[in-house]
Amino acid sequence: MSVSTDITLIRMIEYKQIFFGLIDHLDKQEQGGEIPLALYYKLVTDVINNQVEPKSRQLKETFDPDNLFKTGLLLELDKSRNILVFQGFVLDMFRHFDKSRLRELSSEQLESLRQDLNDSYERLNSISLSPGDEIYEEVVALLFERLRHTHGRIKQNITSLQGQTERLSAIAEAKNIQDLTQTRLIREALIQINRIYQRHVLPTLQFLNEREDLKRGKPALTAVGEIAQLFEQSGFPEISQRIQFAQGSIRSYSKNIEIIRKTLERYVRQGKRQRHQYDCIEHLFNQLKAESQLTQDGKLNNKYVNKDSKAFHFAYQFTGLKTHRFAPRLDWRDNHQSVLFTEYLRVTLPKLREKLQNQLVHLDNQNNLNQNEQQHIRHKMNIQKLMAEYVLPKQSDDLHLLVHNYLYLTLSDYKLVDLLDGLGWLRSRIGLPIKVQFLLKEIIYGGLKLVYHPLQLNDIQDTSDD
Repeated sequence: MSVSTDITLIRMIEYKQIFFGLIDHLDKQEQGGEIPLALYYKLVTDVINNQVEPKSRQLKETFDPDNLFKTGLLLELDKSRNILVFQGFVLDMFRHFDKSRLRELSSEQLESLRQDLNDSYERLNSISLSPGDEIYEEVVALLFERLRHTHGRIKQNITSLQGQTERLSAIAEAKNIQDLTQTRLIREALIQINRIYQRHVLPTLQFLNEREDLKRGKPALTAVGEIAQLFEQSGFPEISQRIQFAQGSIRSYSKNIEIIRKTLERYVRQGKRQRHQYDCIEHLFNQLKAESQLTQDGKLNNKYVNKDSKAFHFAYQFTGLKTHRFAPRLDWRDNHQSVLFTEYLRVTLPKLREKLQNQLVHLDNQNNLNQNEQQHIRHKMNIQKLMAEYVLPKQSDDLHLLVHNYLYLTLSDYKLVDLLDGLGWLRSRIGLPIKVQFLLKEIIYGGLKLVYHPLQLNDIQDTSDD
């Protein structure tokens, strides 16, 4: 017994969980719209078994594939292959019931929409714009159909991206990083965010960009604008205005996709940082594992990994930084802090220089010192000497970059950590206060990155001769 189309649709909407399950299957497989009959029967049977007569009988008649095919809701029913295919509008209707199941547009789908609008422009440019002409009417009707279709697809795309952004952002912002399950969910969310950003957000931005430089054809909105101009010049201002309204409606989603882009970019950068951290941790782990395996020679001679191993290279990057801390006995409660600090430097710096000279003399007299320690002290002395010889400019907007460029050119074995030593020695020569700029800059060198607040100097007074 056949059930009318309207009754069938009402019952389908009433039991929409069946079609949510089918949509999830299609999205997971990404193999078109073919649904296995076995899956369809299983979802329908699970619903019918929870009903009583006569409701169960009515649902059997309604959801029977033959009835769906007769009502025109199925595009294909192939029992030999055990598959069925719903009409596109049917599943799209159920997707609109749940924003999280809306589909984003890929670059290929967006390109198809762009080509359709370009095709309409070329077709209108090749015919006579004469109302009443059959070809003209068909071309114009197709144009407005494409405009409505493009508007609908872009709107659905933006709605889907907004829903995905909210859902994945909530996962990525989870605070309980000690929970291993939560950590895995965050990592999976960051992977999905990167995929959505690359495959859907960036192509949508490109589609809506009217200045996009394309090898073939025009940007979508540019083509629509030129179609409107074509009708305006041909004496059809009403049609031109309708087209401009459609163009403005599509263009309005540029703000939405820009907001989505800015939201996701932060997580994309976060995902890149985490992947880099994982790679570094894995690399160091493999180095330590290889070094520890060398000690397992069965002789029991080597209990520990050699401290000079390459595996510990990065552990020494910040050696000596503690020497730049101010002594805790400084008292800043007085109103003359600058004067007191200048006096403190006048007394303390000569003592530090004398101490370092004594260390160098002691180094020459001690033959049993480790060679690495000797090189380390000589390296520090070279930095001090270079910074004492450096001719200071009168002004500088970025003292960090100034010292970095100088040491890079003058110190043969320069490393990024040496920048902090050089900066410390240079600041001891400056007589005026240093102005900190509250913005972040980066210096990347030798596989390391320094993020810092730039130091700005005006009318520098060199006190190195004091």
